[in-house]
Amino acid sequence: MSPLDSTGLIGVALFLLPQTLFFAFYSLLGLYSKRYSEKRGSEAYLGETVSIIIPVKGEPPEYVEAALKRLSELSSTVNVEVIVVSDDPPEFLEYLRRLVDEWRGRLRVYYVWRSEPRGFRAGALNVGLSASTGEYVYVMDVDSFFDPCLVLRGVSLLKSSERLAGVVGRWSVWNKGSRLSEALAYNMEYVVNVLFKARSALSLDIFPLGTGTLFKASVLKELGGWDEERLQDDMDLGVRLYRRGYRVEYVDSCRVYVEAPTRYSSLRVQQERWAYGATDVLLARLGALLRSPVSLVSKFESALFLSQYTVVLLLWVGFAVTVAASLLGGVDYTAKYAFITGAWLFSQALFAAVETYTLRAGLRESAVNQGRMAAVTVALSVPILRGVTKALARARQEYKRTPKGLFERRLRGKGVSGELALLVALAVVLSLVALRRYVLLSLITGMYTVSVVYTLIRWPRDIIGLK
Repeated sequence: MSPLDSTGLIGVALFLLPQTLFFAFYSLLGLYSKRYSEKRGSEAYLGETVSIIIPVKGEPPEYVEAALKRLSELSSTVNVEVIVVSDDPPEFLEYLRRLVDEWRGRLRVYYVWRSEPRGFRAGALNVGLSASTGEYVYVMDVDSFFDPCLVLRGVSLLKSSERLAGVVGRWSVWNKGSRLSEALAYNMEYVVNVLFKARSALSLDIFPLGTGTLFKASVLKELGGWDEERLQDDMDLGVRLYRRGYRVEYVDSCRVYVEAPTRYSSLRVQQERWAYGATDVLLARLGALLRSPVSLVSKFESALFLSQYTVVLLLWVGFAVTVAASLLGGVDYTAKYAFITGAWLFSQALFAAVETYTLRAGLRESAVNQGRMAAVTVALSVPILRGVTKALARARQEYKRTPKGLFERRLRGKGVSGELALLVALAVVLSLVALRRYVLLSLITGMYTVSVVYTLIRWPRDIIGLK
């Protein structure tokens, strides 16, 4: 094998194999999620206090009020205290004071204003934790709410085992009024099956969710709360819990309702933060994960989960190497090594089929939402690469909340220069490989090009600020 052929093989392997393994593994987990059986606790909830911490920074005021209203309704079933921790500027403080005073007659609610916000979101959570008095702690974003059964069944489970630190509910999207949020809701249903139902069925370790997890307050305080150096506080907390020998359980019957982004520009902010956060936790906590008293299989699977965003980095490095080798060698290496390309195509078809089957979705619904997510995912490569690269370089990343509601609607004309640069690069590559009549490489490149074009056309406000 010539050096150029070896380079082409390496390029195709980096480009397609990580994706192939990812899709195949998530397909198998999706099928295995059917074997999930929900665990039940042995003791009942007896009115123990649940401290609900709500971190706020730049949240729409109506969201804060809606959150307190929902918790007021919940208080008839569950004994709660609510601690609102604000990182907002001083002018927001008077509004927050009036709002808390208004609800205090119907709800045990307090607020803390941090004049010097430190430690990302984790710093606010630690302030709330130190102010809490409940036996159990729940972190709640203002755009989310949850079924009371998460507390009723969660407390019952937490009482049943000394080493059980938290109970996670099933995430569901409550706003499906846009193409993007509808596709995200569809995709989330499957992702939850893979990451929670299947893991639970396989007795693998469950990662807590930033909002959606009921914790034992004593365990959080034993750990010293959340690590304020980490951007992705829930993944980091999961590894630290495993290191101490604690577990997290999942209850599929109790839902946590979250708001999904409706604009591509909002999703970019979220995905860059998640990509940075997951990679940062992997680099900072891999040693702790490997030393934790969990099974070897669980360690391996958890490391794969934390490294999920590096697949995108390998994809584009492999794509660049494949294109360069193909143009220099006069050979379409995706066709020359068709066994790798074929496996990649099969894994994608398998994933689509398993997702449709397990969600019991109609073919049209499935095809539309899978197509939307596939297109958006290609465009999201840009912010994901930015997040992963920053984490690998150990650069500091600012915590940016995902714009929602009124703030999302105001976020116009911020630009997608990275996505436009990706589109231009793909168009150049497509013209070059098409001229060489590299059919397979042209089809793959064309698919990526169309995906970026679709995303930019569907969300024009994110490009030119259209109302």
